[in-house]
Amino acid sequence: MKRIPEPELMDTMEQAEAYDQADFSEPHGKRVELFAERYGHAVTGAVLDLGCGSGDILERFAKKFPKAHFVGVDGSEPMLELSRRRMQKAGLSSRMNFVRSFIPSPDIPKQDYSVIMSHSLLHHLHEPKVLWDTVKQVANENTFVFVADLRRPDSEKDVARIVDELSGDEPEVLKQDFYNSLCAAFTADEIRSQLKQAGLKLEVEEVGDIHILVYGAGK
Repeated sequence: MKRIPEPELMDTMEQAEAYDQADFSEPHGKRVELFAERYGHAVTGAVLDLGCGSGDILERFAKKFPKAHFVGVDGSEPMLELSRRRMQKAGLSSRMNFVRSFIPSPDIPKQDYSVIMSHSLLHHLHEPKVLWDTVKQVANENTFVFVADLRRPDSEKDVARIVDELSGDEPEVLKQDFYNSLCAAFTADEIRSQLKQAGLKLEVEEVGDIHILVYGAGK
């Protein structure tokens, strides 16, 4: 099926809260495991999270790697507000710096990042080049890049089936967002083409039925 772009931001608190209140404990917990398996050792130093959203995955990484500190970047103020509340409640605020900005952006703090990660941002972007350009601008030779996202099913019929199977009793606004996101996601071959154009030599790995990982050295 042809890609159908979706709005880049969840600009309303209704969307942000519906996403934040959904039960992503299994896939988000798995995301940390997948990262740890591919990174291979403990994370120390600075971690940049592009498109940090409501902070659920960011919180899991912070708890898994207590010696790291984090910069979360997102263009949605409602999402950042939920992230701030989450970190305050978890006692992690001292290790967090949140930046509201669109990528690529001069507002991203200049640091030697150990890790640049992004979770479920790529499919939101109308022009995926901005993510890979940001990685190239910010990464150094020791930076590990880890991008996890949805991948587009073969047909809209498959999209509807997946939403029905995986969304359960979630609110309709969340089901619609999930449907839109699957339609807007990229295939593995499309991502490989994006990386080649950007000059990034990263691994592309399909995981499960609907996810994809992109990872490796950023330089």
